[in-house]
Order: sequence, then structure tokens, then C-alpha cells
Amino acid sequence: MSDNKELNQEEVISWYKTQIELATLRADLAEQQSRAAKADAERMQATIFMAQVQASKPGEDLDEEEEEAPKQTLKRKK
Repeated sequence: MSDNKELNQEEVISWYKTQIELATLRADLAEQQSRAAKADAERMQATIFMAQVQASKPGEDLDEEEEEAPKQTLKRKK
């Protein structure tokens, strides 16, 4: 029975090689997921920035028109 539980040297080496390959693949996947998350965050930041720029443009145009318009007073004309 003890022979069934014991692994020979080749099997142990093969198992460790497989584990190293899996660890390498997991590390590569984690790196790619990190890059993808960073790209998504940058894309979201750019979208927010563009929305803020677009939202501020109409407000700026109105402010300029208000500055150019003559100011009226509440005095009655006689």
C-alpha cells in the first residue's frame, strides 16, 4: 500500500512544473485584468471630462450674452 501513496521523482517534478505553469498563467491574467481595469478607469475619466466640458459650454455662452446685453433698471420712463 505504501507504494501507491509514494510518488516517484518524475511525477513530483511534473506536478511542480504544472503548478509553475499555472502560477505563471494566473500572474499573466492578473496583469492583463489590471491593465484592462486601468484602461476602463481612464476611459471613464475621459468620458466624465468630456461631459463636463460639454455641460459647461452652453452655460458659458449664456454668461457672455448676459454680459453683452444692456442692463435695464427698474426706473420708469417719463
